Amino acid sequence: MKHLLLLLLPLFMACSDQNNIVKEVASPNLNNKIVFELNDAGQLFYSISSNNLEFLQPSALGFELKNKSLKNNFKMLSSEVKTNNSTWETVWGQRKTVKDYNNQLTLHLQQKETNILIDIIAKSFDDGIAFRYVFPKQNNLSDFVIIDELTEFNFKEDYKTWWNFADYDNYEKVYYNSPISQVGDSIKFKRRPEKEERPNMANTPTTIEVNDNLVVSIHEADLTDYAGMNLLNTLNGFKFKAHLTPWLNGDLVRASTPFQSPWRTIQIGKNPGDLVESDIIMNLNPECAYEDTSFIETYKYIGIWWELHIGKTAWAEKTQFGKPITKPHGANTKNAKYHIDFAAKHGIPDVLIEGWDKGWDNMEGSWTGYNIFDWKTSTDDFDIKEVTDYGKKKGVRMMMYHETISDIDHYEPAMDSLYKMCKDLGIKTVKVGYTGDVNYDSKKKTYKQHHHGQYMVRHYKKMVQTAAKYGLLIVNHEPIKFTGEQRTYPNLMAREGARGQEYNAWSEGNSPEHGVVLPFTRLLGGPMDYTPGIFKMDVPDRNWSPLDFRVKSTICKQLAYYLTMYSPIQMAADLPENYEGNAAFQFIKDVPTNWSESKVINGKIGDYYTVVRKERNADNWYLGSITDENPRKFKVDLSFLKKNKTYIATIYSDAKNAHWLTNPEVFTISKREVTSKDVLEIILAAGGGQAIEFKVVE
Repeated sequence: MKHLLLLLLPLFMACSDQNNIVKEVASPNLNNKIVFELNDAGQLFYSISSNNLEFLQPSALGFELKNKSLKNNFKMLSSEVKTNNSTWETVWGQRKTVKDYNNQLTLHLQQKETNILIDIIAKSFDDGIAFRYVFPKQNNLSDFVIIDELTEFNFKEDYKTWWNFADYDNYEKVYYNSPISQVGDSIKFKRRPEKEERPNMANTPTTIEVNDNLVVSIHEADLTDYAGMNLLNTLNGFKFKAHLTPWLNGDLVRASTPFQSPWRTIQIGKNPGDLVESDIIMNLNPECAYEDTSFIETYKYIGIWWELHIGKTAWAEKTQFGKPITKPHGANTKNAKYHIDFAAKHGIPDVLIEGWDKGWDNMEGSWTGYNIFDWKTSTDDFDIKEVTDYGKKKGVRMMMYHETISDIDHYEPAMDSLYKMCKDLGIKTVKVGYTGDVNYDSKKKTYKQHHHGQYMVRHYKKMVQTAAKYGLLIVNHEPIKFTGEQRTYPNLMAREGARGQEYNAWSEGNSPEHGVVLPFTRLLGGPMDYTPGIFKMDVPDRNWSPLDFRVKSTICKQLAYYLTMYSPIQMAADLPENYEGNAAFQFIKDVPTNWSESKVINGKIGDYYTVVRKERNADNWYLGSITDENPRKFKVDLSFLKKNKTYIATIYSDAKNAHWLTNPEVFTISKREVTSKDVLEIILAAGGGQAIEFKVVE
């Protein structure tokens, strides 16, 4: 009855009578609900249920400020309830039209002894629940510093959880699954502590399987002037607590009223695929900040990149990380033109060129340094004007690469001039990397900030905004995590923020399971520059490591990644010579990068995942299906195709004897006519995949 009364409320209703203050809000379909209560000490708690299962039990809220505690002694002043129901169109994305339908509750609170005001805004969607803190403009609080956020996520039971270790500077970690009680257990998971890696803590998104019919994921949305949130395993029951990445002096967030936190989000679905299809993270971000988005486009690119990672060529000219180089410098004019010729031949608009500028020879240790790049001066064997002019004649652009080595002191003041230089050269996209320590001081061997703290959150935002002034797109490596801000700043095309393809070139590599975990964890925040498309799975041995380097995938799984690893800018990452003469390359050339619809066919975290996507402004569909180390077989109903239309299905399948370890590069290509009434059998090899183009017959 309470749920029905809530929906019968007017679109906007304010309650100030203590007996009438609304303390809960349910989703439009009534399935999801958040409830707020004050305890006897005046501390605010919340709980969340789905289909009457309270999987999040009363969980604390509040803050500790420098010289003030905003934990206890609160009273509720009033509440407001309204319904938001609208649709909006994406500039690019997994779907063209997004529905934003939720019921919203605002609670106005006041601390009794200080009279400090805080609002809690909660939104209940059919696909999840979110809440944020708002500090209104007020006389009793102006400038303040947060030294602890008290937000908890107190789960009812020890549910199965998909997570990776938190780190103030790096998200590129292996994913594990364990009960909540074991999240962050560095002893159990035999972790060798890394700099700033935190025991008993996980990154977000962290995804929790409550039962066979309920899966949730904790993350945040609209992170633009705050510290990134990690999840601290409190080791008290099955409870996580927000743990913010600090400034180096211990401050967490520096703020002035009016001010608001990011949204704390709990995506909710009946199955893992529901999380992938959810738009709650984007819906919680402001609408597009740009009046004109005509400069934004989606596409594929190749690059002088994989050859650097597998050790064929080098980023530097003479010395790299303080050691002499015996291999050739990759980013030379001749090699750039070779890549441009290949791109032009195959209709690929961009070529990424890493290592084109001076400074690489001066790096200290591994990817560190200070004031060694100006990001303008070419190496002696690379002529940027000659290369970009050559590209213009061929209809191919250079994708700029700025490796900042996190030298923000020098990169941020130079961004305007650097981005103008890119625009003048006809460059469309800048890939910006942030390896190393932020503002590293080589003399003192110290660094000044963390990648995931408020200082860098502000910088990443400024970088994207500055790029937009010059009509540029951004691909960001070593980033802050995606929290849906691609809605507001759609020139932010992709971020890394997880172990990508490069790890297969010089480490133990990504397991066959890894690619089947990312769509249900990291990619829930936003698109990833995973760099798929490797066709030659064996990687050359290195004299500095006994490891057998290899890509633990079949070719068809690499093709399927163009659907399962969503990004509006996708790389064909392998060497051009590994594509020449290989029929599978046709799929990479044909697969679009912008979609009007996306549907998850099936999915089990860490096991398998199948998705279909409809090309934007066309009736063609594409399917990608991947598995872990186990072979799989299942049927796919083609009812997603347009009725009364015939399609030619071009099917890229693992060969019968394919296997990620013993025979990864064999595949078959077949064609058949299909309609929406047909059912296809999908057969995946161990560590394999399948990719299908459904092209409508006009």
